[in-house]
Amino acid sequence: MPREPPIVLPVSLPLLGHANPWALLLAKDEGFPLSTASLLSERYALKSDEKPFVRELLDRKRNLWVFRCDQRRFAGDFVVVDMSEPRPARRHVVVLDLKMGAPLVLGGGGAGIQLTHAQDAVDGVAARKGVIAPGTPYILATGDKDAMIAFLRGGRRQPRPT
Repeated sequence: MPREPPIVLPVSLPLLGHANPWALLLAKDEGFPLSTASLLSERYALKSDEKPFVRELLDRKRNLWVFRCDQRRFAGDFVVVDMSEPRPARRHVVVLDLKMGAPLVLGGGGAGIQLTHAQDAVDGVAARKGVIAPGTPYILATGDKDAMIAFLRGGRRQPRPT
């Protein structure tokens, strides 16, 4: 039985320069044959305002690490981790779903089923050594590109999840 691709893949500015960065990551980092990686890469494709969003966010906030979620697994669009806190268990984590033209809503309202498996995405990030600790709390957020960037640029002013 074929194995599932990872629920999240890391996003970086240099990676965004490639036509299909997800196939490269799936082949190189996850060990999928290139033909399989190319087919699986559609699960991570950036649509509409997602690429400008992630490019602007990474360019403006170098302390944020962004992970693209597998779009077939209802885990949101991205997991964002604020790496400025040295202790992985205390890092701020946001699982977000972009909604064009929508105001910022915390708690996942307005996402429908798109954030159903957000915990799985956070667990996927926690499985990557040194990023966040298992069980790290997270915030669900929906909204358009500009509202989300404004929220994430707030840095330490973000409410600490409970």
